[in-house]
Amino acid sequence: MRRMKSLLAITFLFLLISGSAAQTQPQPDGAIVERTPCGPHPFSNYEQYAEARKRRFAEDVEAAKSEGFRREAPKDFTRLLMSREEFEKRKAYAGFECQRIKYLSDRLKVVGFIWKPKDTAGRKFPLIIFNRGGNREFGKVMPWMMSGFHEYLAHGFVVVASQYRGNDGGEGKEEFGGADVGDVLNLIPLTKSLGYVDMSNVFILGVSRGGMMSLLALKNGIPVNAAAVIGALADLTSQQEQRQLMVEGVYKQLIPDFGKRGAEAMRERSAVYWPEKINAPLLILQGGADWRVDTKTNALALAQKLQESGKTYELIVYAGDDHGLSFNAADSERRVIDWFKRHMK
Repeated sequence: MRRMKSLLAITFLFLLISGSAAQTQPQPDGAIVERTPCGPHPFSNYEQYAEARKRRFAEDVEAAKSEGFRREAPKDFTRLLMSREEFEKRKAYAGFECQRIKYLSDRLKVVGFIWKPKDTAGRKFPLIIFNRGGNREFGKVMPWMMSGFHEYLAHGFVVVASQYRGNDGGEGKEEFGGADVGDVLNLIPLTKSLGYVDMSNVFILGVSRGGMMSLLALKNGIPVNAAAVIGALADLTSQQEQRQLMVEGVYKQLIPDFGKRGAEAMRERSAVYWPEKINAPLLILQGGADWRVDTKTNALALAQKLQESGKTYELIVYAGDDHGLSFNAADSERRVIDWFKRHMK
């Protein structure tokens, strides 16, 4: 009897220890640890939207001038605006919702967003992973962006995006294409956990620096059907001659050990040096008058490398358009949607 009591005590102690270990086991990468509804749309009317659009364009003109580039505003600014009817339709976002989340990536709490239909019961939706441009707080994702993701949602996609670590209240520090690529890769287990995403139809879309992040995600084997990039940074080394301010103000400040291994770090982040690792059909969209990312050394050079490597790609250069394809926003959205639908299973 005494031996049986001893065994029971040992068993009970083992269960206590096991239970305690289970409670303290860390959550996996991609786990959502916070979730709140996004705030209201930033513009209450069309006039506010139009003024904000003009202000952003004027800021871009000044930014170009400060780096020695010429950028002129169009004579007819309405060419850069969606119609009043389209604005009202997108502002309403009828049937859709936006969630601001924090999720785990390398045990850091990283800020992100989910845009989805309000009713997902019993349904599975194709997914677009959207990668933002800019760095730090510049260019970060806004809950309801100027053009938003309305067209992607309206065509049946769910959209997720990361602010990358260290931004918008997230933990850690971004590395401009270093460890923060993990923040993109960890959106895969995150979306698997949602229950309403069709994981056989996953796509990735990146703009500017986000194009670089998308290409790096492909390099790291992210499982997507196809990819699209807009104004993608595909050769960081070219910026040394074209935009020294980018090297001084971004590369040196964000890329670890840049002073010791800058040339190597830039090549690691530049898809023109490893086109053989781009193993998903790639749509490249580029503005021919883009002053932020040079067309010849980025989009055209990448297309040439993909051609030589026998990869599937499509290149569209909009003559006279800018970094964000301001004059061809609707057409570029349509082409991205068509590209993704063409590669659905």
